[in-house]
Amino acid sequence: MIEFRLQIDSRITRAVVPLIVKSFSDSGNTEEPIFPYPDESDVELMDAWAKSLREDLAQDRQRLARLLNNPKLAHGYVEVDENELELVLRALTEIRLFIRKSCLESFSDEELETGEFILPKKPKDAQSYYLAYLVLAEIQEGLISQVA
Repeated sequence: MIEFRLQIDSRITRAVVPLIVKSFSDSGNTEEPIFPYPDESDVELMDAWAKSLREDLAQDRQRLARLLNNPKLAHGYVEVDENELELVLRALTEIRLFIRKSCLESFSDEELETGEFILPKKPKDAQSYYLAYLVLAEIQEGLISQVA
């Protein structure tokens, strides 16, 4: 079992976990990715790819749900089974990409990379989702550092 405490203040964690859970739920309602080769004519290949992707995403999301439903997370404690690490990391990435695309339009990629911006000048909703985005990033970094 991988266990660690987030560095972010637990008041922030408690405030943003509901946003993370909402984003988790909302991201599950997005459209399936489009087959990466638009000229492909093999319908069976495209169907197999889509089915495999759906199964993988469902498995990733199921493992992440365990983390998100753990009451300790709201207080800054992360617990993930080592055997589920890769699945959880992929699902965390999915949620971060979803938040980036749907909730952080007022941030440039450079601002998100460098942190060089004035948070109070951003829209209120974007501020909250930015903090959720940071918490997810810290969870990812913490998981990776625990196994490195």
